[in-house]
Parts: sequence; C-alpha cells; structure tokens
Amino acid sequence: MKSVTIAITAAFVCHATAAESILSPLNEKIPGEFSGRLQMLGIYRDFDHGNNGHKTTLGAVLGYDSPEVAGFDFGAAYHHAFTLFDGGNASLPLNDDISLLNEGWLRYHPEAAGLEGTSLTAGRKISNGEVFREDDYRQKARSIESIQIQTTDIDDLSLTAGHAIRLSNWIDASDRWDFNDFGDVFGTGYDTDGITWIEGTYTGFENWEIAAFNAYAWDVTNLTGLRVKVDFCDEASLTGYYRHEGDVGKAGDQDADAFGLSYTQKVGGFTIEPGYFGVFGDDLRFQEATTGINHPLGVSMLICSCQFNGGAHTAYLKASGKVGDTVLYALYNHTWQEKAAIDGGHELNVVVKQPICDSLSVSLKGALGYQYGGPGPDTTFTDGRVFLTYTF
Repeated sequence: MKSVTIAITAAFVCHATAAESILSPLNEKIPGEFSGRLQMLGIYRDFDHGNNGHKTTLGAVLGYDSPEVAGFDFGAAYHHAFTLFDGGNASLPLNDDISLLNEGWLRYHPEAAGLEGTSLTAGRKISNGEVFREDDYRQKARSIESIQIQTTDIDDLSLTAGHAIRLSNWIDASDRWDFNDFGDVFGTGYDTDGITWIEGTYTGFENWEIAAFNAYAWDVTNLTGLRVKVDFCDEASLTGYYRHEGDVGKAGDQDADAFGLSYTQKVGGFTIEPGYFGVFGDDLRFQEATTGINHPLGVSMLICSCQFNGGAHTAYLKASGKVGDTVLYALYNHTWQEKAAIDGGHELNVVVKQPICDSLSVSLKGALGYQYGGPGPDTTFTDGRVFLTYTF
C-alpha cells in the first residue's frame, strides 16, 4: 500500500509540472468547465492515556460548472475518499472514507428583468456566509441542500435568504459527511423541517461593515446575530460579534448569548488579531461542529477547551502572513469555564503551507492542547496533519 502511495505522489508531481491543467484539452472542446482536486491527507492524534490513532486517506473531487444559457446555469461536484492505511484508534482522526455528490445545483439569473446581481439557486451547494460556513478541514467542505435567493442589486447591500433541508458536514466520521436531517446535525433525536434563514451585509457607511442574520432551525432553536467591523485605516480594524439562541417548537429550553470582540493589526506582511469570545447561558447549537460559525475560533483543530460551551470565556491571539511563497498561520486560545465539568484549557494551532508550483502544494498542520480541572486526570492533546494537494 505504501508503494501505491508513493506512486500516486509521483503522479501528482509529474502532473503538477505541466504548464496547464490535465483537463484543459477537454475543457477546450466542451461548453463549461471541469475541475478537480486530488489530496492525500494524513492525520495522527494522541489524546493521552493510551488514546491515539492515525489514518491516511486519498481523496478526489471532480467538479463541473456549465455556461449560462437563457439565464440558467448549473454545477456539480462529486467527492470520493478511501483509506490508504491506519492504526490505533483509527476513528480518532475523523478522517474516514466518503463518497457523495457534495454539490449539485441549478441557478437562475433574472437579468432580463433588470436584476443583474440576483440569483435563485436550488440543490446542493457550499455556502460560506454568516449562518453556514464552508470549513474545508478534511476531504470535503460543508454543504447544504437548499433553495436560496441572493442579490446585490441594492446599493451597498448584499442579501441572502433561503431554506435548507439537509446538511453535509466536513467531519468524515460515521455518516456526518453525508447529507443529514438537521435533527441529526443538532443531535435532537427527532427529525426537523430544516433551517430558514436570512442574512445581509451593509457597507454604505464609510469604513464600516455591518452584517445581521437570523436563522430559524425548526423545532431546535432560533439564532439572531450581528457582526460589526470598523476600519480605522488600511492596517487596523475592530470587529464586534453578538449571537443569541432561543428555543422554538418542541425543542428543549435554549437561552444562549455569545459576545466577541477582536482587534486586527497589519504589521509588515503579517496580520495580528487578539480577541475575546464568551458564551453566556446554554451551550451554542450553531457552532463549528454543526453549521459552522463566522468567528476566528471556528478554525480550532482540537476544540479541547470547549469554547462553545455555556459559561466558556476564551481569550485568543491569531497571526497569519507569508514569507516569500510560504503561508504561515497560528492561533492560540485559553478558555476558562464557569459551568462545564472541566475548569478550562489551552490550545495552539500552527499551519505551514508551501506551494510547490501553481497546482501542487504541501501543508503541515499541528495542534497542541491541554485540558485541566476535569473529573479525570488533566489531558494533553496533540494533532498532526500532512496535506499533499493537487488541483487541476
């Protein structure tokens, strides 16, 4: 199996040295465009006390986007990943086999009616906004099955409204990668009628960006939120966050408020961001492991400090930038708990991404976490990942 892996890696490199995509000859002959990705992902995790495991998968994505005809276009993306080798507690890396049509959508642009910035989309599609996040952390991005309308035809305003009936998560464990009812996504124990949401971003005030959103998860919770960013200059900005979740329908009681404040400063080729995020009341239902959350803490690799719990307060420092062609990223957070079974934890995430050429890159990701004050012994968490990614 290892020899197969080496051969596949060599094929990546050979293709990557080509001047154009391997699909270019096909795309030159047909309407629309095919694209794809091959990715080898190896993850090793050690959570102390003998709980460790690794799994390496090889994943492929093949996508197609059609040209627009009479205002209509469509797209699709099929994802498949299988295990090359694993060991120990192989379920720990959340890096299992997957096979699904992650995107399959039809879109209409009513340009003939003078609405050049408006579109109506139905089907499976990746959404990356205030309510849903893409989060391409393993072999696929989070996707929703929905109908939605988007418009930028109102000056300085971007609006999205829609209804989603199922969600396919980024987590490649059990069937969470497949399209599931939102009752399964939120762990309610019963089926629901999905999520109806609306979100908008206004930039009409100079140096301000204001985003507001509401998501009604039927028989689960209602989310209302606000994100406000003010630019002091090209190098510095301040962002405030507020989210409230209440219970709806037959769901259990839910009353959670989340507040965040972050300052962003550019220093040379790097961006530095210190901040705070706190949850008051109940645990958040809209967060990284479910629908995603538009906040820097949504990219933690371990979440071992449980920063989305009710009563969790997190101080963090993020830094990102480039040295030459090398992309560098780091996120440290310390979370202390008021209500959870643990007292708190620390987590450090580091990412180094090195392009080899236009289509081939290697990324190294590492995380170190420490959880303390629980009913059991304190625990040290480690997470190491290698991505070899070829896009075409």
